[in-house]
Amino acid sequence: MSVYEWLFDPSGLTAHGFCLSWLPGLIALHAGSDAVTGLAYLSIPVAIASFMRKRRDVAYGWVAYLFIGFILACGATHLFSILTLWFPVYGVEGIVKALTAVLSLATAVLLWRLMPRLLALPSAIELTRLNRDLSEALHQHIHIGAQLNQSEAHVRQINAELEARVKSRTSELAAANDRLSKLTVALTCSEAEFRASFEGAAVGKVLSDPTSQHIVRVNRAFANMLGYTPSELVGRSGTEFTVLEDQPEFDSEYARLLSGEVDTLVHEKRYICHDGRHVWGRVTAAIRTTSEGNRLTIGTVEDIDARRQAEAERAAASEQLQRLVEEKTAALAQRGLLLREVYHRVKNNLQMIDSLLAMQARKLDGERAKQALLSLRSRVFALGLVHHQLMGSADLQTFNISPFLHELARNLGDGGGNSDIEIVVNSSPLTVDLDFAIPLGMLVTELVTNSLKHAFPDGQGTVRVSLRIEDNAKVILTVSDNGRFAPSPVKEAHQSGIGMHIIKGLTAQMRATYATRFDRGTTTEILMDLPEAS
Repeated sequence: MSVYEWLFDPSGLTAHGFCLSWLPGLIALHAGSDAVTGLAYLSIPVAIASFMRKRRDVAYGWVAYLFIGFILACGATHLFSILTLWFPVYGVEGIVKALTAVLSLATAVLLWRLMPRLLALPSAIELTRLNRDLSEALHQHIHIGAQLNQSEAHVRQINAELEARVKSRTSELAAANDRLSKLTVALTCSEAEFRASFEGAAVGKVLSDPTSQHIVRVNRAFANMLGYTPSELVGRSGTEFTVLEDQPEFDSEYARLLSGEVDTLVHEKRYICHDGRHVWGRVTAAIRTTSEGNRLTIGTVEDIDARRQAEAERAAASEQLQRLVEEKTAALAQRGLLLREVYHRVKNNLQMIDSLLAMQARKLDGERAKQALLSLRSRVFALGLVHHQLMGSADLQTFNISPFLHELARNLGDGGGNSDIEIVVNSSPLTVDLDFAIPLGMLVTELVTNSLKHAFPDGQGTVRVSLRIEDNAKVILTVSDNGRFAPSPVKEAHQSGIGMHIIKGLTAQMRATYATRFDRGTTTEILMDLPEAS
């Protein structure tokens, strides 16, 4: 193989995309990355060349052109990486990489050899500093010359100004003496006003030394709050009247005020009265400097004992209420357990009755007696199913009637003994309680049982049970069948017998109305009020 074929003949080689299994994501990632990098490499030499054309004064500018060649070669390698994804021209790519290596090596060697010379060039910061130093020196030279020219005139002007200032100062001192006399009179009046405000305040007022906390002055309101006279409190430390347990927290807050971290201290603590009682006070304090230069802590103490007692009583009442709530919750939980146990036992008792009825039915010979017991078993099952639904509900009082009707219909169909009769249930979601569910379940049981017994002499047909809500005020129960025989026996079944008596009694109990139609089967529609549980 010749050198030309080795470099330029890609036959027998596989494109780089094959190594990436031609996965579109990887192909796009490699191609996109190399394209962006290659274009960036191609744009950098343009920027360098533009800079060199505009700054021909740059020393060793030929180094920049070495960088231009090196960066262009690097960009070309990335573009050939894109080409080799589809065309295996690895020989040409190798030549480009070799050229890049030569330019890189040449640039690196020349750059390291030029490094001492480049470092010896003054930087822009140094040039700027030298230029600034020269400008300052020139400015100082000019300024000194101007000062020398003005010095004589300035001395003469100072002498004239000195004489004028002496005269002006003399008149200012006379005016200051007059203002001082007026301020003395005003200060005396202001101190009298402060004393009247301090002594007549409805809340406690305290002046104390910031460092030792010794009381300098108190008003009568604060003294009365603690059961002392004002003279008995002056000179004593404020810590003497603070409850020991409250002192550390107050000291921490007062230290922040003393250090200047806060301008005003607001704190609630208990004071010890003369008779040993504890009263709550709300302290508002600040440190001020008097006109004589003395520092004083000025504090206002508000009696909040009644408020604190009310808060304590409210907290106690809240705690008692919480205990009552917990006791009530526990009682409700116990009631839930008892209700579940009652429902469970009722369900078990109904199942036992159902088993006894089944045993009795097997021993009877008369078909009519057996059918009567089977009807009774269906009614017992309906009662047991209501209690089963209540056992599974969250509040043990209400449940959704729709699953109940489906389960009841399935049991009636299984007990009918004929798998060719289909019972279809279409029920809207409706939350009901025990008083509504039991009569409703008994009505569905009686109506569906009547259809199964009398409507299908050939053993085939459909019974439909529908429960829907109308105008959010009424519930309509519809039980219909598509019985295909003459309606007179059906009418007799619907108008006589114990089942009909049960239906009439249940509708009267629910304050409902019902109507029966005989048209291509039998349809009974019962209209009742929406239950309160919904």
